[in-house]
Amino acid sequence: MFVPDLQSICESESHVVLLFDEEGSCFLGIGCARELVIEKPRPGILEELEQFVSGENSGWSFGWLGYDLKNEIENLHTRRENPLGHPVIAWWEPEIVIKFSETDTEILRGEKDDPRCHEALDALKRKGGDEGGSGKLTFSLDKEEYLEAFEDVKALIARGDVYELNLCMPLKGRAEAESSWPLFTRLQRLTSAPFAAYLQCGDARIMCGSPERFLKKSGDTLLSSPIKGTVKRGANPEEDEALKKSLIESEKERAENVMIVDLVRNDLSRVAQKATVEVTELCGIHSFKTVHQMVSTIQCQLSPDKGLADILRATFPMGSMTGAPKIAAMKHIDRLELEGRGIYSGSVGYISPTGDFDFNVLIRSLFHNSSTRLLMANVGGAITSLSDGDLEYEECLLKAAAVLKAVRG
Repeated sequence: MFVPDLQSICESESHVVLLFDEEGSCFLGIGCARELVIEKPRPGILEELEQFVSGENSGWSFGWLGYDLKNEIENLHTRRENPLGHPVIAWWEPEIVIKFSETDTEILRGEKDDPRCHEALDALKRKGGDEGGSGKLTFSLDKEEYLEAFEDVKALIARGDVYELNLCMPLKGRAEAESSWPLFTRLQRLTSAPFAAYLQCGDARIMCGSPERFLKKSGDTLLSSPIKGTVKRGANPEEDEALKKSLIESEKERAENVMIVDLVRNDLSRVAQKATVEVTELCGIHSFKTVHQMVSTIQCQLSPDKGLADILRATFPMGSMTGAPKIAAMKHIDRLELEGRGIYSGSVGYISPTGDFDFNVLIRSLFHNSSTRLLMANVGGAITSLSDGDLEYEECLLKAAAVLKAVRG
């Protein structure tokens, strides 16, 4: 589905969300009827979110959950703060919510004769341009510095402190305030990511090109689809098939994936009905515009006494972005990485009036503070005993390619 022309809406509204759905539809939210914005983790933060989205009068809501929620969930801390200053939680009910696809448009909230609703419906008919809005973005680590951190992780694995750790490195740069929307338009044109999203909450902007689902709730079914294992697309069909085959047969990539599947099974078991956790897909190969990835799916039936706060306490942050064991991995991530992740490797998504939700994994994304003009991204990958430093670094460059191309314009 094409990205609509929302430039003027992004310029006139403080709150905007465009959220892509794997099934081929999108949500557009404009304005803010009410919001929950929390700058830093604090006790009871997930219960506050659950209360905000619950109740008879609750409507469609959207927003993000930052990685640093880990600090309250697991009594951890963040040694180096992320310089963007985005809130750890920003969640809001838009004044206008429209669900649309290539064949259908439905107004979920708002009136059709509202001028803003009319403007939104008109914008959905036009394909958004991606001109303008370029910026600069450079890696904060060079290859030698990355390899030093990589060797630290390998030493942790050799000692048995962790079995797998997701090591990330930041990219930093500048972009003008009005650049956020064109950057997202270009990123989605380059990636066609199934869980793409644009979120704007005041000066805080997220341009997300994520291929990965963190957690989806439909009724009492809870589902997670972690990604571990990446290879580039080929220049021709023969090369593409050969690369896909290499991913399927990779002992190292399969080991990474299976470790995280075990972690997710354990997380879900904490909120599941007894004996309902099952792996419905193990190490499947999914092809995206720029990469092939190894994806598994785990699901369960949710225990009736578990609410949103319970679910997030059991599962957040996602194992695919931390490692195993999860708490030990997060402690070492905080020590090894150059800057705090902020909301990177958190999640964006929606919660419906009935309490169903769909959250992605916040990767392959750009983060922008339109007030300070600071632009950031992060890339990384899982390290295991079978990992090679040079190959891991090359995988980071592969994952950063679309983000860097979108920024260059």
